[in-house]
Amino acid sequence: MHFHGPIIRPQTDAYSLFIEVTAGCSHNSCTFCNFYKDTPFMVAPLSQIEEDLKEAKRKWPDAKDIWASGGNPFVLSTDKQVAVWDLMRKYYPDARISTYAMISDFKRKSVEDIRRIKEHGLDEIMIGIETGDDEVLKYTNKGYTAQDIIEAGHKMGEAGITYRMIYLGGLAGRGKLVESAKKSAAIFNQIHPYNMMLTNVTVLPGTKLYSQMKAGEWVEATEKERVEEIRALISDLKIPITINSGTSASSVNFEVKLPEDKDKIIKELDGILENFDDEKEKRLERWRHAQMSV
Repeated sequence: MHFHGPIIRPQTDAYSLFIEVTAGCSHNSCTFCNFYKDTPFMVAPLSQIEEDLKEAKRKWPDAKDIWASGGNPFVLSTDKQVAVWDLMRKYYPDARISTYAMISDFKRKSVEDIRRIKEHGLDEIMIGIETGDDEVLKYTNKGYTAQDIIEAGHKMGEAGITYRMIYLGGLAGRGKLVESAKKSAAIFNQIHPYNMMLTNVTVLPGTKLYSQMKAGEWVEATEKERVEEIRALISDLKIPITINSGTSASSVNFEVKLPEDKDKIIKELDGILENFDDEKEKRLERWRHAQMSV
């Protein structure tokens, strides 16, 4: 099997079969991310993908889930993707095939492009949206706007492809999280991801955000603020969606379905906030800062 650089995948795909389609990230400029800092973006040749599929078929003939590996394989042209998904379907006709995309990737895809990609085998897209707050999107250099999120969501909805998203809490910085969460919810209420992976930013050495924090240009939010952000986001969401908050960087762990579980989780978060004392703040802060050296 061929892998050039780290394999980054959602926790839900931990047991999927990984097939490299791209390596690195075509954007690779987000201020908080160092996942691909040493991995130049590259596209795996079809010959490599088929070689890996043949090897995988010998070792894991009954794989049910395939993760098309890379920072954002959806950046590839429609024709290139059609060739990739056709190849995967040749060896695994019944598997669920998923991959990463960036919102900016959809600027170069029409509804018909996305529909064609779906018809040739891609079942599901995971998008690191992170936030719907334009100020934060610009500051973290995500490369797109809140309006771009809405337009991408509408394209996917019209094309009929399933998608889920990542929300990265804490990005707005101290004193701004609740307002930012409300702005994000207003954007997310206009699209229809079926699932949200809710996690939190840990400021990593070597990133631009780390340098900005050290220079006093960005102030890290408290752990209590991070919980308040989650509460504000969930409170303002009006779409049906499952939210998973169980990553290693999450301030609180839960899985809920909205709108059914909204009152219950809001009550639980209120209880956490009511009992959030200095000791808990310091303990969580020490834990998060320990992640910086990992």
